[in-house]
Amino acid sequence: MPSFSPSSGNPRDMSPSLEQYVEAIADLLTRGKVCSVSEIAQQVKVSRPAASRAVRELSDLGIVEHKAYSYVDLAPKGQSIARKLAARHIVLYEFLRDVLLFDESAADQEACRLEHQVDDDFTRRISELTGFFSANQDALAKWQKRAKRALKG
Repeated sequence: MPSFSPSSGNPRDMSPSLEQYVEAIADLLTRGKVCSVSEIAQQVKVSRPAASRAVRELSDLGIVEHKAYSYVDLAPKGQSIARKLAARHIVLYEFLRDVLLFDESAADQEACRLEHQVDDDFTRRISELTGFFSANQDALAKWQKRAKRALKG
């Protein structure tokens, strides 16, 4: 896996684990929660020392701002990465729900798993396909009918 390049802001250049920490921090901040290492650990379901190591690494990369025994905030680079991850999740979720016919809950769960495994090019291609179907409702209806038949068998 390539090493992270903070100047690129490309979340695919980060490990899936670090991406999950960025997402957790962004989620806590958007919900108005205090973003402490303990809260992050709870959100990611890891030990406090594991979360502390990850926050330190993210801080070293300029993705988060954190001082010992203080709250964690996303630096501008971290905010950019969080936005890209959120956009990737939406693209995958809509594809899974609308094209592959997963129910909403399953589409959300699968999107959560996939978003840390695919790159920007893959996401762009999925977005184009979903956009094609969105703009061509007749083609989408034909596809969905065919997929439903195939999934029953």
